[in-house]
Amino acid sequence: MSGSKNVVVTGAASGIGKSIAQKFLDLGHKVWGLDLNAPENKSVSYVYANLTNRLGMTELAQQLPSRIDVLVNAAGVSGLLPIPTVLDVNFYGLRALTRELAPRIPEGGVVVNIASTSGWFWRDHLDDLLPIIQAESDDEIQSVVAERVQDGYGAYARSKEAVVVWSAMAAQEYLGRFRVNSVSPGPVQTPLLDEFYEAMGHEELDPLTARAGGRNAFPEEIADVVLFLASDGARWINGTDVPVDNSAEISEFLAGKDFIAKLVSK
Repeated sequence: MSGSKNVVVTGAASGIGKSIAQKFLDLGHKVWGLDLNAPENKSVSYVYANLTNRLGMTELAQQLPSRIDVLVNAAGVSGLLPIPTVLDVNFYGLRALTRELAPRIPEGGVVVNIASTSGWFWRDHLDDLLPIIQAESDDEIQSVVAERVQDGYGAYARSKEAVVVWSAMAAQEYLGRFRVNSVSPGPVQTPLLDEFYEAMGHEELDPLTARAGGRNAFPEEIADVVLFLASDGARWINGTDVPVDNSAEISEFLAGKDFIAKLVSK
């Protein structure tokens, strides 16, 4: 990215969002941080944001610059919260904010959405997933979520699957104006990680950590990928989901495929 850019980062007060905001600041860009809590770094222009309030996006946008070169939707919650909250923060709020800010993103701009390797199996869940993505009104959203999401575990997985699929859809919708990609981290060493262990269980997350080489990612390692996707070097990457887990999810998947596992082991 050449010159100073206007960058908006949701979830900028902690975890991955905090690291993303800091890295953009280090490069000399101006950063607006949207969060329930104020970032510690006062160089971030803080804007209070409750992403469960989809109808408040217009008012929220009034506090942001008229030109937004980069939008990073990094805010997220675990499956421990109520199901509607999980879907609102992780997907519907992300979608509503992106749509609200889209007219301010110039040609050559970038949107990066933080998904998760929990969205890896989106192809297997399209029957449930597409109605979730297609729901628009509050009544439609409430109805489809109640019908198709049964627990917090499923809410988190469907929300992240929705981010992956909708990002690809949005890339086509805004093609020629700005790029839209998603990043799917595995377990990341953030303050939220304990909640993920509680919600998903060590039996699911520990094998991913083991297959990733025995440790979880650091937030800075996810932020570096976001910076690349926002750079001119990624100008031909669009509508793509980038897993950032040191091969943990694909290794887990291949381990269950006897024929492929035998080839990989040779």
